[in-house]
Amino acid sequence: MTMHSRRNFEQDAASAPGVGRRDFMKGVATATAAGGLGLLAPGAAIADSNSGQRRGWLPKGLSAPPAINGNPATENYWRKVRKAFTLDADYIHMNTGTTGSLPAFALGNLGAYNLYKAEDPKDWEANLNADYPNLFPLSPSALAARQQQVAAAYNAASATEIVLSYNTTDGCNLIFAGTPWQAGDRIITTSFEHPALTGPIAWAAANHGVEVVTIDMGLISPFTAAITVQDVLDLFEPALAAPLPAGAKQYLAVSDIFFKNGLRLPVEDLCALARAYGAYSIVDTAHGFGMLPIDLQAYGADFVSGAGHKWLCGGPGTGILYVRNTGSDLPPFELGNFFLYAFLSPGAIANRQYDPSTWIQSRGENNRPALYAMTDALAFFEQIGLDAIYQRGVELGNYLKAKIDAQWPGSLWVDARPPYSPFATALTSFNPFVGRDDSASYAGLRAAIGNVGNALAAEDPKVYIRFVTWKSSLAASGDDRVGFRISTHGVYNSYDEVDHVFDRLVYQVQQTGLPTL
Repeated sequence: MTMHSRRNFEQDAASAPGVGRRDFMKGVATATAAGGLGLLAPGAAIADSNSGQRRGWLPKGLSAPPAINGNPATENYWRKVRKAFTLDADYIHMNTGTTGSLPAFALGNLGAYNLYKAEDPKDWEANLNADYPNLFPLSPSALAARQQQVAAAYNAASATEIVLSYNTTDGCNLIFAGTPWQAGDRIITTSFEHPALTGPIAWAAANHGVEVVTIDMGLISPFTAAITVQDVLDLFEPALAAPLPAGAKQYLAVSDIFFKNGLRLPVEDLCALARAYGAYSIVDTAHGFGMLPIDLQAYGADFVSGAGHKWLCGGPGTGILYVRNTGSDLPPFELGNFFLYAFLSPGAIANRQYDPSTWIQSRGENNRPALYAMTDALAFFEQIGLDAIYQRGVELGNYLKAKIDAQWPGSLWVDARPPYSPFATALTSFNPFVGRDDSASYAGLRAAIGNVGNALAAEDPKVYIRFVTWKSSLAASGDDRVGFRISTHGVYNSYDEVDHVFDRLVYQVQQTGLPTL
């Protein structure tokens, strides 16, 4: 059966006796190699070469990523990509910045992984390899094979530097827990960071006497096309150049994409600047994996923590942590994971004589089925092309930004639209209302923007976007900036969806009765 919308699937299954919409969706098992889904009636048996008969709504087995044929420069190609997802026709998802949608074939694979594990908790991976040797490699181990895949996709120097984590927050916690902080150490960060990073920073300051220097990103907000990479570097250099106490360490801890306004920092240049002043670097890339064609070696960061469930569409409880363990001048790092801490000698820890992929990865029972499904999604993205997905997402975002700027001139919080701008992302943030720069209007504007988002979610088709808030400057007494945030993912959003969302947004903004720019 050829892959098409979930609504069509339900129509196809309508003749199956006793199968309602809810039961039907429970029975969606797996995508075939051609991109279809396998279905069974309730209680039907599944024959399997490994274990004979299985009963109920159970996955058939593993599937390769669906092949997408055609020219990526055409809309027809991206319509085929969209069909690999189970997003319904009555739903426009433009909030991938919060969570993504697992491809249908990977959803089926996730079920198969859990089924095999439930049937044989000890040898389930060996059984999968026996049944699907081309889809489930075991060399050097099942987990290590996926770490190698991630390392190759994002150009780590070694697969030993890759840890499959639970999310960005989990990775940041490991980084900070493993760093031997001392009083006098310094962390340079920004005013636009997520709690995944600000929380560990606050812990290091409160418990270890670490100095925190916060760069005021309000100085370049709104971000206009006139701002250059050097302008951004100039914000950070004075803090990096300030004297440190003898023996103290210095860290740059920033996001490569700000979740608040979608701005992409020039991370490669910032990490190089940090190295020039003897500083180590920590990068939060919650929005990077799946959106950006990240090159971990080119980043030059010592630690990178990101999500698998957002733009990578890997499902909940998945992420990627990179711990640089090759090259010179490695930062001191004591695992962060205490599960195996007692099994390493103090000298091995002090001299970084351990592989993060083993010693940090192993911390109790990993949810390996979920992590494997995430790497299946990555395999699909690689097949399409990480560069192509990034360019497609940015082009959709640029199209939306142009419509917003024409309707409400000056409303964009980040105007980085040149096709290959170093600051461009697939996130769009804006506030179309008069008074957006007036702190006295903040509460009213926040309520209005929230109401618009709720109204869009109640429409048919329902539209999911979100809003974010932040301080206009470090001197602000509270959050006095608010903006819509719209995600345009290259793999399942389209120009038609952008048109629809924008038209409905204009209507709902007008319904507020508030003056606009």
